[in-house]
Amino acid sequence: MKLIHLPLFTLSFCLVASTTANVRGVPSESPDVTSAPLEPDSGSLVSRQFSEDPYLGQDKLELILSGRFMLADVHMSGDEEVIGYFCEFDFDRQQKDPSLAPRFIDLYGESRHCQEHHAALPLHHVAKASRERDAKGEMYSIDPSAFIFHQPKSGSALLTNMIAASQPGTRVISESSALGDILSCQNCNHEIKVQALQDAMYLLGRTTKDTHLYVKLSARNTVGLSVMRDSFPNTKWVFVYRDADTILQKLMNSKVERRICGTKNRRNPGKAMASYLVSKEKSVATLETDEQVCAAFLATNMATVVEEIGRDADLGLLVQYQDLVSKKATQELFEYLEVASPDWVRIEEQRKKRANNGRGQEWQGEADLSVSHDVRSATAEFELTTY
Repeated sequence: MKLIHLPLFTLSFCLVASTTANVRGVPSESPDVTSAPLEPDSGSLVSRQFSEDPYLGQDKLELILSGRFMLADVHMSGDEEVIGYFCEFDFDRQQKDPSLAPRFIDLYGESRHCQEHHAALPLHHVAKASRERDAKGEMYSIDPSAFIFHQPKSGSALLTNMIAASQPGTRVISESSALGDILSCQNCNHEIKVQALQDAMYLLGRTTKDTHLYVKLSARNTVGLSVMRDSFPNTKWVFVYRDADTILQKLMNSKVERRICGTKNRRNPGKAMASYLVSKEKSVATLETDEQVCAAFLATNMATVVEEIGRDADLGLLVQYQDLVSKKATQELFEYLEVASPDWVRIEEQRKKRANNGRGQEWQGEADLSVSHDVRSATAEFELTTY
């Protein structure tokens, strides 16, 4: 059996994954867009790994339109129909304490329903039906106030946690796999990607009470900045970064975290990095070390951002890490982001906590960092020391 791309929330075990793979293969010509995802036979070994679906037999489209189910993931490949994956989860943990749920996956990762009983439906059909339903006034979708792009290890989680804590009614979508899958589709038609982003954002912004929406993308999705701006040309955006030597050394100190640069797939880095390397008269063959791969990744992100700033500087802003640990600089940043009447007591509470581990622990400050010769050599090779 050929397994196709699985949603991130299918985390439980191999038996579950092999069953869920059938869900992702929803044929585009299927006339029944409200059908439920395939469930394992009740007498099978696989079925014993699943909890009982509380929504079995119910109209899945209606559950989405009513706000019970939310968009959790997207499957997009070439010019095939874009499929959305929907399940039950909420933003309660984020509203209570953003440091307990700093990423989107922290929200739906707690939902067993998302892992086992999600519904797979054509994304555009659901978005169109939602817009029609919302015109009746039952729900509404808030437009994004700003997009947050960033280099890894630069404090972006702290920024989004402070924004989420700033005032009631603020929703933060942080590194949504749905948006990431759309932006990272290498061979997808540009217009289809724009439509998919607009549909996904509409669904992610649906609410009955929230008033502001801020969206942070994964560091690897920075190369999709131009597509995001084409999709939302009037939306502000920021790019969070810091000293390149510090970023690169932090990545090198963790074999897991350096994978964000593509160290495991260095011979096929994607179109953006490949194009950047050609512009510097380099190629993937010249990337011999992990330091070089990650430096090229960081340099590709910076080149993307500089190009977009050059295209329109009015809506884009570069934000240094130091600005996030300074209250005065943060106040100025919040003015730019139009964060109205922020609660500085709650914001300062987030500044005192570890931002990205989802446990709400006290931040002990950064440990001393010794930067290696290989790291300094790689950042110099890709001219990252100039930023």
